[in-house]
Amino acid sequence: MKKFNTVLATLALALPMAVTPLAPAATLLANAATTKKAATLTGTVSKAKTLKKTDVHVDKKTATENISFRADSNAATVSARATKLVPKTTYKAIHSVAFTSHHKTTTYYELTNTKGDFIGWAPASKLAKGADTAKKATAKKATVTKATAKKAATKKATAKKATAKKATAKKATAKKTTKRTTKKAVKKLTTKKGTKKTANKPTKFLAAGKATTIKKAYTAKKAGTVYHLSFSADQGSATAVKTGTLKTGRHYTAIRAWNAKTSAKASAHNYVYLEGNGWTATGNLKATK
Repeated sequence: MKKFNTVLATLALALPMAVTPLAPAATLLANAATTKKAATLTGTVSKAKTLKKTDVHVDKKTATENISFRADSNAATVSARATKLVPKTTYKAIHSVAFTSHHKTTTYYELTNTKGDFIGWAPASKLAKGADTAKKATAKKATVTKATAKKAATKKATAKKATAKKATAKKATAKKTTKRTTKKAVKKLTTKKGTKKTANKPTKFLAAGKATTIKKAYTAKKAGTVYHLSFSADQGSATAVKTGTLKTGRHYTAIRAWNAKTSAKASAHNYVYLEGNGWTATGNLKATK
């Protein structure tokens, strides 16, 4: 239980364009698609995971939400978003968080479309696993029907000229073809069921100093690793989970800095929190004016 009692002190998840830390005054993230003030729900985040891209879909129109996190605590706010999930569309779940408010815990998934564009957050209970196969199933059914009709016409024309022996041979061939089609369908379904959610193996960092607030511009000089850090209650250590990589040449703004090392005997390195992305070593960056 001791492991579960460690509360997230910082949620610095690398969620490009999806989530940014709250300002010091706890200003809520505004909904850019409407001028009305959206209903909000304030609570805490107990855990966060990076998922292997997992296909999900919905059976009916479903609302999405924004989640705003604080950079220095486990507080978070959920607010309504104008974008809706629609049926007959496949989405990718790339991150998950457990959000607790009023003694109720809800698991949210961050969703993107198949091109990687951010769509929003949605409760796991409103999502169905796997790609939406409605369109594919319809197209396949139409193709099979057309092929069956063509075979039937060919069979009728041939029956007038062929002997009873040849007609029997054709029936056997048609039956064999049906079996092959069934095997292919089963193989496709088995492949979909084999998809499982996985999380990156965490790394532990030891503090070599206190985290400080900064504001500095950087440019990524290589595709360095970006982490989400979950700090211990005394800020003496943090658990790091890889959430992505930097884009070479892209500009970033660092708002927090922290010196840490991977073991007691290891050398300390400087890490910075890039606004809207996550933590990374300064060795991956080049300071800009």
